[in-house]
Amino acid sequence: MKKFNVVAASAVALSAALASGSASAHGTLAVTVAKYNAASVAAAGGIITVPWGGVASAVYTVTTLSNGATSSLEVNSRFTVTLPTGFSFASSPSLTTGGGITSTALIAGGIGSQTATFQIGAPAPGNAPLGVGGTLSLNQVSVSGATALETPGASLQITVQEQDNAEINNNDPAPVFPTAPGVTFASDSGVNATFFGGGGNIDLTPPSLGTLFDIGTDTPTIDLGTLSLTPSLSLAANGSTAIISSTDTMTVTISGFFNGIASDFSAVPGGDCATSIAAGVVSATSITVGGPLSLDVCIVANGTTLLQQNVPASGGFTATYAPGPGVTDFLGNQVPNTTDAISYAGGTPISVTNFLTGSDAGYASLVRFTNGASAPQTLFAVAEPYTGGVPLVGSLGSIGAGMGTVFTEAQIGTATGLTLANSGQRATLTIIAIPGGQNVTASGLLVNPGGVVDNVN
Repeated sequence: MKKFNVVAASAVALSAALASGSASAHGTLAVTVAKYNAASVAAAGGIITVPWGGVASAVYTVTTLSNGATSSLEVNSRFTVTLPTGFSFASSPSLTTGGGITSTALIAGGIGSQTATFQIGAPAPGNAPLGVGGTLSLNQVSVSGATALETPGASLQITVQEQDNAEINNNDPAPVFPTAPGVTFASDSGVNATFFGGGGNIDLTPPSLGTLFDIGTDTPTIDLGTLSLTPSLSLAANGSTAIISSTDTMTVTISGFFNGIASDFSAVPGGDCATSIAAGVVSATSITVGGPLSLDVCIVANGTTLLQQNVPASGGFTATYAPGPGVTDFLGNQVPNTTDAISYAGGTPISVTNFLTGSDAGYASLVRFTNGASAPQTLFAVAEPYTGGVPLVGSLGSIGAGMGTVFTEAQIGTATGLTLANSGQRATLTIIAIPGGQNVTASGLLVNPGGVVDNVN
């Protein structure tokens, strides 16, 4: 029994020793990311030229094992290159060796295959093993099936593996992935986008009463910012640097609240909307403009309607850009302008209630307004139905200093166009008081059946 224990212990020790000698690959793979213009790859049907040794490279280097033992790629061993899933070689791949006279020969895979296997040191005679510090570099090759690169943001890897050495410690026990950052193939839209500047306030003070913008002086026109697209210098499908033509155009759409905006246009960058390039299209919830790859986005108020704030929680606007008609050099994307916003100034928006309801079955919604200030107040109602859509804005007239009043749901509906058929339909209500002040207040009231009145916030 004791002899058996000794033999068993020796077997465990031998297994551990073998495992420690083969647990780590004896080579590293270094790559330079090959980032492609997704539009160019799509136009080429997913066939790309991989410019190893040019813009990008993939180099396998023989290293000392983690246990300190030397290693090599033995003559007649096998070295396999594996492309990402879906990719296949469209031309015959080859390797360049460094650090020795060893030659290589493709013996399996290649054209039409995801893999390529090379024999080390053959068929030329007199080759020696490729020792520590020796390198194998993948030469330029054509690859098909690269449809994953037709979408911006792709991130893919190749792997390599050395096998079939007589000395098992010289084998890579598993495929070798690239060292950091680890990405071999990537893709982008072909352009870098910036969206800066612009914005301002809606002047709630008389005489404009929220119908004009304030950028130091009242004006119907405001610049939402400068949007610029510049080449990202990513690769075209043929492996060269992709070209973004200086004559390319783009269309730009921005979502927001644009009730009261009469028109929009693109303008010469940096000109404060003084020189128009092209007219755009405006709706209550979006604007669209077109023009060259650098332009200002401008909007014009009609001067008679209370304008709406655009102050999203994330800050600013987000522009969605796309190639103009006939342009195929880049793909569309989104870019935020976190510094831009349009907010009310010169008045006080008062959150009244998020429970304004229609009246039926003995229920009725009222809004109580108190002007404790020493100046008269001009009032506007801003209603947002729970069902969504554009906020509805309308005038509630004015109220004198030291006065108070109560508005019914019907009065608010008449002013704003809000329709609440019954108590099951609701809306959020804000009152804008101009000029506002600390003692100007508003609250929601709900009259229950039997005449009981509740404050509703």
